[in-house]
Amino acid sequence: MTIYRAWNSTNPGSQLGQWWSFTRPLGKTADYRKDYEICYQWSPLDKLTRCTLKPGTSVVVGNGQSAKCSEYLSYPVSEKQQVFITNASDATQTCENYDSVMSWERVGD
Repeated sequence: MTIYRAWNSTNPGSQLGQWWSFTRPLGKTADYRKDYEICYQWSPLDKLTRCTLKPGTSVVVGNGQSAKCSEYLSYPVSEKQQVFITNASDATQTCENYDSVMSWERVGD
C-alpha cells in the first residue's frame, strides 16, 4: 500500500513523521492544508515522500483534529482520512522524495 507525506525540508526529521495520507497531494497547497489541518507555522510543505508500507504494519486511519493556527486562521475537522504510523522508519520501504515546484494558475475573470 502506498502512502504520502508532505513535510518541511528545514526539518529533515519530519520526513518520516507519524501523519500520512493514502492520497497523493494534488491541487492548491491551501486546500491541502485545510484538508489535513496543517498550519503554515508547522511546515512550508515543500517536500513530499512517497513510500510503501511493509506487510503487517499496524496503522490507525481516521479524521484529523481541528487546528487553530492563529487568531485569524483555524481549520475545522476534515472529512479527509489520515494515516497514523508510530514508527515510519521501521514501517515503510521503497521511499521516494519529491521537491515542491512553484506554479501559478490564472484566477478566472
